[in-house]
Amino acid sequence: MKNKVVILSSGHPPRDERIFSKIGYSLSTNGYSVVICTSTEVLDTSEKSIFFDCFNGEKLTKREKINKFFSILSSHSPDIIISSEALPILAAHKFKKKEMNSCVIISDITEWYPENVAFKYKGLKKWFTYSILYVFNIYATNLADALIIGEEKKKRRYDFIAPRKKKEIISYYPRLDYFPLSKHQIKKEELNLGFTGILSHPRGFHQFLSCATLLKQKHTDLKLKLTIVGKFLSKTDELLFSRWESIKLEIVVDYSDWLPYERLNHKLTQVDIFMDLRKLDFIFNNSLPIKIFEYMALGKPVLYSKASSLVDFFDGIKFGKLVNPEDLNEIISAIEHYLDHLEDLEKEGLRGRKLVEDKYNWDFCETKLLSFLNHIER
Repeated sequence: MKNKVVILSSGHPPRDERIFSKIGYSLSTNGYSVVICTSTEVLDTSEKSIFFDCFNGEKLTKREKINKFFSILSSHSPDIIISSEALPILAAHKFKKKEMNSCVIISDITEWYPENVAFKYKGLKKWFTYSILYVFNIYATNLADALIIGEEKKKRRYDFIAPRKKKEIISYYPRLDYFPLSKHQIKKEELNLGFTGILSHPRGFHQFLSCATLLKQKHTDLKLKLTIVGKFLSKTDELLFSRWESIKLEIVVDYSDWLPYERLNHKLTQVDIFMDLRKLDFIFNNSLPIKIFEYMALGKPVLYSKASSLVDFFDGIKFGKLVNPEDLNEIISAIEHYLDHLEDLEKEGLRGRKLVEDKYNWDFCETKLLSFLNHIER
């Protein structure tokens, strides 16, 4: 048996795809003993040889949450601690200092932090929060021994604030066994549009519904279906969707709540085009979205907001269309192009699938992760 690893998170669910299905599963199947500890729900079980020791920290203060993480770390005595956020690093550092000086602390960085917290506010509160959390992030990051980072753009920040820390890019690419190539007969008179993820205005869900409405109004004979998988973060968004559904547009809607990672592809096999019309703010314009690689793996074309991160990363490779998320006419024109050229749906979908098979799948990330751990364990 190799070393014991505890994965900590103060913000993700226990079965989060990166924590559980990717990093946790890869380590477990390669001989590591893996424990997942999150503060988002109570869970005490084992699954796929991974043990969950999770608690609900919703009503705990930050100090109490840190102490709870520390207590759980003490009960498992890990050799490696992987933290998904800055806060649990404080508990990991306390454990290393008091109980196991030889343990290695790794910060897993996938978010633009502190922007993901501070930019929810406005005015002075936004920038005050940002300043405080930025300093805290510098402090917490430098308590870690090494960093794994989701993409190159985020790495540049950490090269600046933690220049001496060992780093590796471990990206967001999908597991191919969970996202096999999905092919079905495409018909000109039918269209299935897909949307997955957070069902909110910033994520482009409202625009997705508006596009469906306009498309159906322009093409009344089109049998239009929407496949939607995700969750609402606010009652306002949920109410908007209910009101939209109540208008008889003759659009078939297949809605599912959040699905486990390994079951997601079964719901998406009949989708013709996936759409993500997220607002191009700082975070979305500078981040590689996880979902785009999952859609590519399924062999489906995508209509995505024209984020600079995607333009730079893919450099003109055509597996769909990048559009202005605010321009409904441009988006509808892109959909109409596919309706008039069904061969492009299959051709571009297969092009995306080949990219994932050749370069953008989790097998490559797993190899890098295992090599990095072997290196820092020495």
